[in-house]
Amino acid sequence: MEDEAAALPAEVVAAAESVFEPQDDAAERSVLAQMNSLYRRDLSMATTFVVALVIVLPFIVIALWPVMPGAQTRALLMAAVLVLLVYNVTSMLYLVRNYRRDKDFIYRRDVAHLRELRAARRLEKRGGTPA
Repeated sequence: MEDEAAALPAEVVAAAESVFEPQDDAAERSVLAQMNSLYRRDLSMATTFVVALVIVLPFIVIALWPVMPGAQTRALLMAAVLVLLVYNVTSMLYLVRNYRRDKDFIYRRDVAHLRELRAARRLEKRGGTPA
């Protein structure tokens, strides 16, 4: 099997390597800023999901309430809504905490791939072939 790095142009490989081995403090600050931006985006997506869930669940309860045959079924509906809400909010909190704790491990690779992609597109626009 052919080595994947050998198939990529040097400019594309250098873009990724600059993320893992920054040449100076400015390059590291740039990588950290991009990592923080990705983390903030993920945090806002998780928050948006939880807010949407909190908004949608009451409408589901209101829509299903009249068709529930008895008090026990309605109690089961409310319990299911509560379990769903608690489970999803807890999982989003855990996800965000995990992302914050392992930010360097998770997002440094994302930044490297984004920079590889940007370098490959730039090379392609100039008429080169990124492989």
